[in-house]
Amino acid sequence: MKVIGIEIDKKRAICFAIGKDEQGTYTNLTGKFKYLEIKDDHDNAEIRNFQSTIHAFFESIQADKIAIIKRQTKGKFSASPISFKLEGLIQCYKKVEVVFVAKQTLTAFYKKNELEIVFDNNYQENAARLANYLLVKEGVIE
Repeated sequence: MKVIGIEIDKKRAICFAIGKDEQGTYTNLTGKFKYLEIKDDHDNAEIRNFQSTIHAFFESIQADKIAIIKRQTKGKFSASPISFKLEGLIQCYKKVEVVFVAKQTLTAFYKKNELEIVFDNNYQENAARLANYLLVKEGVIE
């Protein structure tokens, strides 16, 4: 099984892809693709490039599941408007349903479970936690 966890942080989508084989061995599939950032959300070419690049990444992984960490839509800690544009571009991927997982779900899960994978950079932690959660839960999304 292969999964991709995505955290959208302001103007960038941080991705972490892992696979788990029949023996339970985890493999980091992310490679050199750590995150994709958009500098000008009004530049059509940049928006199209973001979408084609991230969808090409999804194609290269051939994931069974793709999930995004939910962000707050209202209030003091609401996410940036650009992040919702990035989310929509990611959701346009047609081959695998993109699901959402609440940060609170991940927090509750990791109070009882350990993170079983190693990630390369600290900024990947939330995306790695989400990907690990997807593998452990094997399709049970709340």
